Amino acid sequence: MQPRRWDETPTPIQQALARGHRWLAMLESGQAQSLSEVASLKGMDRAYVSRMVNLTTVAPDNVEAILDGTLPDHVTLFDLASGTPLLWGEQRSLLK
Repeated sequence: MQPRRWDETPTPIQQALARGHRWLAMLESGQAQSLSEVASLKGMDRAYVSRMVNLTTVAPDNVEAILDGTLPDHVTLFDLASGTPLLWGEQRSLLK
């Protein structure tokens, strides 16, 4: 199997996506009771943790684009983590 780009040097967006999923898993497993607790455990700002957890609502095809490095250049981490619509159709329209 060929190594994937993110296996060696993940981009900031790829790292943020992984953090968001890891921190959501902490909530779902009961390891943390709130985003504030996750933030405290990780030594991060609660708002930052919240924005990274927001990335877990990104549409699967957009996640694939993040992992493959094919997300359009004009889409930033801030765009994805702050105010991305929850409806995947709306996301796709904004991220074209």
